[in-house]
Amino acid sequence: MSGSYDDSMIDVSSDSFWEVGNYKRTVRRVDDGNRLCNDLMNCLHERARIEKSYALQLSEWGKRWRQLVDKGPQYGTLERAWSALCTEAEKVSELHMEVKAALMGEDFEKLKNWQRDSYHKQMIGGFKESKEAEDGFRKAQKPWAKKLKEVDTMKKSYHSACKEEKLAASRETNSKLESNNSPEAQKKLQEKLEKCQQEVQKTKERYDKSLEELDKVTPQYMENMEQVFEQWQQFEEKRISFFRELLLEVKQHLDLSTEHRFQTIYQTMEDTISATDAEEDLKWFRSNHGPAMPMNWPQFEDWSIDLNRTLSRREKKKPSEGVTLTGINQTGSDQPVQSVKTSSSLTVPTKTAPVGSNPFEEEEEEKEEEIAVEQETTVNHISVEKEEIKTVGSMEKTPDWSDEDTGSNPFSANGEGNPFEDESASPGLSVAVRALYDYEGQEQDELSFQAGDELTKIGDEDDQGWCKGQLKNGKSGLYPANYVEAIQ
Repeated sequence: MSGSYDDSMIDVSSDSFWEVGNYKRTVRRVDDGNRLCNDLMNCLHERARIEKSYALQLSEWGKRWRQLVDKGPQYGTLERAWSALCTEAEKVSELHMEVKAALMGEDFEKLKNWQRDSYHKQMIGGFKESKEAEDGFRKAQKPWAKKLKEVDTMKKSYHSACKEEKLAASRETNSKLESNNSPEAQKKLQEKLEKCQQEVQKTKERYDKSLEELDKVTPQYMENMEQVFEQWQQFEEKRISFFRELLLEVKQHLDLSTEHRFQTIYQTMEDTISATDAEEDLKWFRSNHGPAMPMNWPQFEDWSIDLNRTLSRREKKKPSEGVTLTGINQTGSDQPVQSVKTSSSLTVPTKTAPVGSNPFEEEEEEKEEEIAVEQETTVNHISVEKEEIKTVGSMEKTPDWSDEDTGSNPFSANGEGNPFEDESASPGLSVAVRALYDYEGQEQDELSFQAGDELTKIGDEDDQGWCKGQLKNGKSGLYPANYVEAIQ
């Protein structure tokens, strides 16, 4: 194409599609379609990331509160109703993870493949489809643009001749009004005017002719341009239709209200909450923690060596009794004391045999213990490492006895902290840990902390799931091992 044609493409007289060069907006739409594919993929990717994040947060929230409810004081049917919230969160979390998987595994991939099949990149840049559109419009417009350029040239010639004719007529008129002009000068001006008038007539005829020729090629120009335009209309129609179908599929994946499992989750949740029965819960509490509990009322028991042996420090209560009795320490004993944390929060001191002790002395020790126990049956205070520990008169407890029944902790340390504070610590153990959840100590030998607090683990986990730890303020005590995680 000539340079004059390129100039005409830049200098357009209107915003019409038929003006030279204005087809470029249609060509640009092809590139815009590819960009819109990228934009929609980014949109789906962000939504999938949001779905995943929401699912993870729901799941974490549900697991955390399920643990807190299980370990908390709530009981009965209301506990199940509260736990239904956690179940709902876990189930909905699974559905939102499925939404994320559908968005990325189906919708995103489908759009990506369609884009790859519809838009083909060229080695020199741009897309094959854009170049085809550009070449099609340029070819359809070239003959008409060439004629248009000729028309513009003839128009300029005609307008220039008219200007010259007007100027010559003005000079000739002024010459007639001046008396000092010679007849010869007036004749020259008259000839110049006639010549300009002839030029105007010639350029006018050429201008009219070029317009006629342009009018002849205009119908063919319109037909060719219409054909190329319709071709790329169909190309765009495919993109619009594909986007519509894809967005409908995205809607189907996002719309959980049509998912039967989603409806089942909330129906089950409603049924569980509706099943809460205050009368049943109160009846359960009465039977397990109230007046309806069975009681081994005290009765007169004659002394026997077998009865006394049950109180030996080497005898342990059965697990079904709710309290693990590991031993009884004699008053004034110099032996080291260990504490064992039980399910009923009862800590019982136990005496450990010294290293290298003679096993043949056990009978003699046993006899001494039997005499000591008989003497201390009516004593209500036991001295352990110079600390006063308040106990109940009889060492035998019923399966349902707990610290709450006495109104106070029988092993509280008179305001000086836990008397067994350093006994569960492991020598040389020091591990930095971080709290995962809030914990409020239920006993004086337990630590209290908030989620995110850092503390030091100084004792290994025991059989009951408790660890020895120390806070930053120096206070040490016990805490649930599953409430913390090691700091990497």
